[in-house]
Amino acid sequence: MVNLLDLIIFLKDGTQYKMVIDRLKASGINENNFFIESHKEGRLEIPLDSIDGFKIEAARTYLLNESNMTILITAVGILSKHLT
Repeated sequence: MVNLLDLIIFLKDGTQYKMVIDRLKASGINENNFFIESHKEGRLEIPLDSIDGFKIEAARTYLLNESNMTILITAVGILSKHLT
């Protein structure tokens, strides 16, 4: 089931992580790990070398507040830069 907006990260071993994009606190790189953190789901931290791809799924048109948008743009930028 897709929530309003989900970030799905695919790993090289075939597994994936999904995080609901709602009330984000932070995203970035810590040592060689990508992280994204939300109030509801806590912190997701994944080694950059194990990430194979990502996508954002939306159940419908969804407007992000400025805080969520800034953190999500940072996360997408990090993932995109690492995967190119």
